[in-house]
Amino acid sequence: MKKRWFIIFALFLIGTCARLTRSIGKSSEVVIITSRVDQNLIIDNLQLYNYVPQEEGIFKFIFARDTALGNYKKHHAILLYGTLQDDFIHTMLSEKARAATEKDTFTLFKLDNLWADGQMAIILAIRDPAYVTQGIEKYGQIISQNLEEHYYQRVKKNYYITGVSSKMKDRLKRFGLTLDINEAWLIDSTHQNDNFLFVHTHFPDRSIFFYTETKKSTIDGAFAIAKRDSLTERFYDGDYILKELTISEPIEFADLRGVRLKGVWQNDSLVAGGPFLSYFLTDGNTLYVLDGIVFNPGERKSDYFTKIEVIMNSFSLIRS
Repeated sequence: MKKRWFIIFALFLIGTCARLTRSIGKSSEVVIITSRVDQNLIIDNLQLYNYVPQEEGIFKFIFARDTALGNYKKHHAILLYGTLQDDFIHTMLSEKARAATEKDTFTLFKLDNLWADGQMAIILAIRDPAYVTQGIEKYGQIISQNLEEHYYQRVKKNYYITGVSSKMKDRLKRFGLTLDINEAWLIDSTHQNDNFLFVHTHFPDRSIFFYTETKKSTIDGAFAIAKRDSLTERFYDGDYILKELTISEPIEFADLRGVRLKGVWQNDSLVAGGPFLSYFLTDGNTLYVLDGIVFNPGERKSDYFTKIEVIMNSFSLIRS
């Protein structure tokens, strides 16, 4: 069956002329609106996880019946799902959308700024109750991907509201890169002669390092893991990667190609560990490594980890 994403004019009967208020809620929160709440169905099919090192859900689901929809219309992320027999689904869909749902069993819609500015609403309409589980299972991945992207963009927006220091960017240029960081971050150039620089901040502890070396051959995940372990053994007091909780994938980033690692680091002597993200990038005969970690024992880490990704994605290479 074909995935259908209808435009607003074909989908909704709700007017959008009123001035929208700002959406609310924590970045990780997702409101689930339905007439028959099945928490396990949603968690099993929509939740995404970071390993930090324990499994930590990215989303915090708020479950509510359709009769309480009015209480959540300002929330920034909403998933509404139900059947054509549910009044709230039937009312929201246009005649054309209802006909498509009758024909195809499922229709999936995504709409930005439906009831509030900065909001993403996803609607899964299902022909009848017998297909609800099948619909969530069928579209779970695409719904999760949209929720994850929305979460990242909200974290990013909130991060930049706090302000980026132009002075810090200028200081970093001396070391061959720029990052969007503020003055709460400190630059440590102790190992500058070894082409290793790191910036760090506290409460919780977060750090990003940048490293360069001459590298003539191509790189892959095995090389990246071994190289990171050698660098953190030397400069991070013996940190190492938990390979079973780490994934690698090829990437194109900042006009460079390479490998992306995402996983868990651990340090036995310090009895410490947490999530990390690394980019291993090549340009001619030069290897660039950009790596970020979070250490926040006993507390939620995903939001801080996503902020690290936002900062790393602001990376720009200063070419001599």
